[in-house]
Amino acid sequence: MIGEIIAILAVLTFVVSNVIFRKTEHETSPTFINFFRTATGTLTFIIISLFMGVFQNIFILPWDIWIFLFLSFLFGQVIGDTSYFNAQKELGTTIALAVSMTFPVFTFILSLIFLNRPFEIKMLISLFLISSGIIIIGKNRMTHNISKNSINSEKKKTNVLKSLSYGLVASLGWAVGLVIIDYSVNRIDDILNTNGVSTIIGNVIRFPFALSILGSMVIRENITSSKINKIKLKKSSRTYLLLTLGAFIGTSLGAFLYTEAARVAGANVMSLIATAAPLFALPLTYWINKETISKIGFIGVVLTILGVVIILT
Repeated sequence: MIGEIIAILAVLTFVVSNVIFRKTEHETSPTFINFFRTATGTLTFIIISLFMGVFQNIFILPWDIWIFLFLSFLFGQVIGDTSYFNAQKELGTTIALAVSMTFPVFTFILSLIFLNRPFEIKMLISLFLISSGIIIIGKNRMTHNISKNSINSEKKKTNVLKSLSYGLVASLGWAVGLVIIDYSVNRIDDILNTNGVSTIIGNVIRFPFALSILGSMVIRENITSSKINKIKLKKSSRTYLLLTLGAFIGTSLGAFLYTEAARVAGANVMSLIATAAPLFALPLTYWINKETISKIGFIGVVLTILGVVIILT
């Protein structure tokens, strides 16, 4: 039971942090949000590793594990998280989570291809439900946007499709990153016999890699933007406070709870509870950001969640 409680708390930290980040989008870009939270995570895991006396172990690991850890963060955090924040900016937290949380299906497909996992008919049922849910969400969102303002309706349709694509890219990025980190962390355990702290050691290597990439992306973003956009991207002290709060909840505390939940409850339980993230998000997004979702949109969210649950059970 304790494992399930920790897993629920882990999902809540992820949802709460994204709802908080949503409130900063008028002054920040998705890339900067991801950069800020990654910087917070980098500092957190370095401090934890120094406190636990395992920081020096990163230099014992062979170079190929460093490469795999780099790739896991490139796909999971740089590509996956940045794409998610782009999706959230247009779709809102609940719908963006519903689309992005389909990553267990991509993980299943990748395991089928690369890890010789046996094919199961339930994958086809899962894909059908998820596809139906995403189509319903997309069409409903387009109808909602156009009804609000009929001007530039084609542009609004394009924005919705682009945002749905960002959500699916996030899902695929998280799936690839999860498969690679699973392999890498097990390799670290085999080499160092770290007895449960391999995730911390792996994150000490992974976070700085992602931070350097995201930092270069932020610099490029600022250079290429116009003077008007530069003024728009200036951030208030309130925005930095919200970014710090969201990063601490979702990255520092969230990463610890996620790792602990996977250890105590198991990966399957963690994944099942994670699929309910959009349902956790519904009341929070309404309470904090005053976001609402139509009945049709809710049906699309539920179909997507059911599709993921089927593939995990």
